This record gives sequence, structure tokens and C-alpha cells, in this order.
Amino acid sequence: MIVNAPRGPVESPKDKFEVFYIDYGNQEVVPYSELRPLGSSVSTAPGLAQLCSLAYMKVPGLEEDYGQEAAVRLSEHTLNGPKEFRAIIEERDTSGGKVKGQGTGTILMVTLIDTATNSSVNAALLKEGLARMEKRRRWEAKDKQAAMDELEQYQAEARTKRLGMWEYGDIQSDDEDNAPPVRKPAGKK
Repeated sequence: MIVNAPRGPVESPKDKFEVFYIDYGNQEVVPYSELRPLGSSVSTAPGLAQLCSLAYMKVPGLEEDYGQEAAVRLSEHTLNGPKEFRAIIEERDTSGGKVKGQGTGTILMVTLIDTATNSSVNAALLKEGLARMEKRRRWEAKDKQAAMDELEQYQAEARTKRLGMWEYGDIQSDDEDNAPPVRKPAGKK
């Protein structure tokens, strides 16, 4: 899938296009000379991979504090040996916006359960202080409220034990993350 292209007509075989490999999950910038049209049998088939995000929580990016640790731990939970997981789809983000390093389309917000241990990867990351809860909305359904209450207990445990991102106490709140930009007062020019 082409996710970013130069404006206007292609002027050179070296013009760059950003492509997202749907069933592999990676992205790269390629010159126009390397693009080819897909056959109709392939282009009409939907991608098999789905964009997902762990539900009800924020995991730090790789460049943020504890981002590398969270990525390693997520890999250890999911990629060490042959494992089977059940993904419970909690929500669907249909905004379709492009996410950095990913393509476009619906993002499934999931709770990831290890079927062998019946344990939640979401809960494990919270319990280890490698993720934090999203800001709660009062109008959530009762079943979602119960799931979030349980996850908040894991976060509270990590906060109390000062694990991971809670090492130095409370971190910034979601309100600070989403605060409106500071406006300069109007005045004479």
C-alpha cells in the first residue's frame, strides 16, 4: 500500500514513495522505478495482518524512558518459543489515520491472552511498570469498566513497588500529555 507519494505527477524514476507492506508490518521509502502494479487477483484480496494496539493502556515509544525495556519485555512475552495467543478485540479505531511506522486502516485495540497460562500480556506490562493506563472515560460500558478496574490494580501495584516507569514516583498525567498549547497573550505589534 502506498502511504505517502510526491505531490503532482511523477517527474523522475527517482521520485520517492513511502510503501507499507500490509502482511509484514514494515514500511520503506522506494523510488518510483521499483514500483509495479499488482495483479488483480492479489490487489482485490484483503491483507491478512491487522494493525493492533494493546487496549486501555499506553506503552512508551522506543525513544521514551522505558520504551526499550517495554519493547524487549513485549517480545519476550510474545516471541519466546511457540505460543498461542487469543486477542480479545475491545475496540476498533476506525479513524484510518497513518501511524508512524505503519500503514493506514482500522486499528484493533486488543487484550492479548496467553492461552497456555490464561494470563494477559496487557496486565503483565502494567504490573512490571512498563506501561500505564489510558485516561478513563466515565461513559464506558460496565464490562469495560470492570476490565479497566482490574488493570488499574496492576498499575497501582507497580506504582506502590516503584517498578519501571514508577521508579521515581508518579509520572506525568494524561492531562499533561494532552494539554492545549500555551497561547501567547495578544498585544500590540
